[in-house]
Amino acid sequence: MFKRLLDRFRQDRGLHKATVQVDFFPENQVTPQILWLSSTSPETGTVPLILLVYARILYELAELNEGRVARELIRFLDQVCARVLDGDGPPQRPRLPLGQLKLAAESEQPALKSYRAEFYEFAAGGYRLDFEGSIGKEGFYLPAAFLALLQSCLDSLADDPLRRLTRGLVRLHLYYRYRRDFWEGGSLTAGPIFALGTEEIRPEDATPEV
Repeated sequence: MFKRLLDRFRQDRGLHKATVQVDFFPENQVTPQILWLSSTSPETGTVPLILLVYARILYELAELNEGRVARELIRFLDQVCARVLDGDGPPQRPRLPLGQLKLAAESEQPALKSYRAEFYEFAAGGYRLDFEGSIGKEGFYLPAAFLALLQSCLDSLADDPLRRLTRGLVRLHLYYRYRRDFWEGGSLTAGPIFALGTEEIRPEDATPEV
């Protein structure tokens, strides 16, 4: 019986698909990386991965009493998404304001601060994200880590997955607005799942999930 439970636990952990690492180095350098471990289509997998990372960063900000920063990030990304999807042609690829931070290749110097996320996919559908990071000044570093990661997507993703990612961010904000807010634990997976789907929420019919 114990062996069956252990086997089930191992199966329930899901397939380890990718590792996300964002490192901050001296001289205001930041390096976002996605290492794919098991995927036949990394660009397709990037969409749920980024949505899960974003949901977790907003949640972490709320846990650290940085809800104001999280809401500012949401409002800013609403503007970014509108720019990316503006027009009928290829998606726009704006340069995000990173302040003094500069995207850089991996440095030989030790990182001053790091965030790491492990991305898993379940055989029956759905995803899991394990997240960890060094402590200190999260009100700055957490949003900066996501913006650096998003900029790398704006620079490298093909047009179709970039559109799907942008529309997913818009739908995730819709979920937070009408269904369940970003500081609730249930939104960590339910929000990205909604963002990846096609369900519509009419504001007049929206009710919080129980």
